[in-house]
Amino acid sequence: MKTTMRSIIVLALVPFSYGFPGMAGLGAELEAQSKLRPRQVGLPSNLPLSQNEGNSGPIPSLIFNAKEQFVNVKPGTVHEFRSPGPNDKRGPCPGLNAAANHGFLSRNGITTVPNTVKGLSDAYGFGDQFAAALAVIAIALTGDPTGQTWSIGGSYRPLLLGNLLANPTGISGSHNTYEADASPGRADAYLNGGDAVSLQIDRFDDIFNRGPRLTLDKLRDHNKKVHDFSVNNNPHFFQPPFAGLVPPIAHHFIINLMSNHSQAEPEGFLDGNVFKSFFAVTGNEGSHVWNKGQERIPDNWYRRPKSNPYDEARAGADVVILATKYPSVVRFGGNTGTPNSFVGVNPGDVTGGVITGQNLLQGNNLACFAFQAFQQGSPAVLRNRVRIIGPVVSLINRYINPVTSALNCPALTTFNQSAFNQYPGQKDIKWS
Repeated sequence: MKTTMRSIIVLALVPFSYGFPGMAGLGAELEAQSKLRPRQVGLPSNLPLSQNEGNSGPIPSLIFNAKEQFVNVKPGTVHEFRSPGPNDKRGPCPGLNAAANHGFLSRNGITTVPNTVKGLSDAYGFGDQFAAALAVIAIALTGDPTGQTWSIGGSYRPLLLGNLLANPTGISGSHNTYEADASPGRADAYLNGGDAVSLQIDRFDDIFNRGPRLTLDKLRDHNKKVHDFSVNNNPHFFQPPFAGLVPPIAHHFIINLMSNHSQAEPEGFLDGNVFKSFFAVTGNEGSHVWNKGQERIPDNWYRRPKSNPYDEARAGADVVILATKYPSVVRFGGNTGTPNSFVGVNPGDVTGGVITGQNLLQGNNLACFAFQAFQQGSPAVLRNRVRIIGPVVSLINRYINPVTSALNCPALTTFNQSAFNQYPGQKDIKWS
């Protein structure tokens, strides 16, 4: 009998609840949700060319259901907009900030795996297992493994310091571990005094001016532009195996998750006003202003249908389509201390020849490489965060192993982390 990805995640999370109380109930919640939602549709055997892809990604959204897709954020409702308070956490991701400002995620910006799964599904039609995976990785790299929490912004006090060597950094302090250079709207940390959180209006304008309607193909052109800028100007530019894929995926998030949908355009459309609302930008063209922390879901906005969730398979396929158009954007390595000195790392040298530069874009290998690189590299990384790594490694393995099995990933038993030690960007990582 074929096992679905969601059922694997449910089975994987059951044992977590015993050793990590914060995970209790997530498996049951995902199982209940899976009974209410249609089964996922498989990816097409031939992915579309970039210029032919609609705003719902590699699988079109062909049906519009106004009642199911309407996101009610009217004043007086549970999801009305509220500006964050002085102690609330907001960070580099406008979609997460908007979700917190509307109460889909905890309004204080410190959230859990179950809250992440339900909140991002209800707000954006985000895939359950994808949300859970990204949340667990954020907990391991930037959060509180004991309390099972993570911050969408900056540092916070954990439930118990206990096993942690320092307070969790939140994803605002995760440069080159959870997020990386060549962001859609943020500057490279090295070029901006360490600030990889503040929106750069020139980058926003570069996307906005590609309108009046924004598409995946246009965001890929922007991705190529900011990637090339980083290579040519940032001597510490760095693309590690997991974090290095986050900026390309983030470009795809903008279109797949922020597009409005209608009966006339079930695939979705993203215009300048909706884009400005999600990025907390006001003002007219040529005089845009960023309003920090004020990201909001627009009124009269309809998300993608939950029958076509944006999950890890769709995101992986989108990055493959990007790599087909712009191969130089999807690679691993970095500059070696001077601008435009990029030296790549062949995945085969890292994985013992299992996943190579030649087969990286075949099947699910790109997604496999990201998950397995994180999994294999996590013990070395965790020594910078926790005193006893065993329980956290166990959490990671018990979660990632079923995912890589469902993706039919090739067996990967070695990961040569030292291949990345030559890069200044690797040395820039801060853990507290």
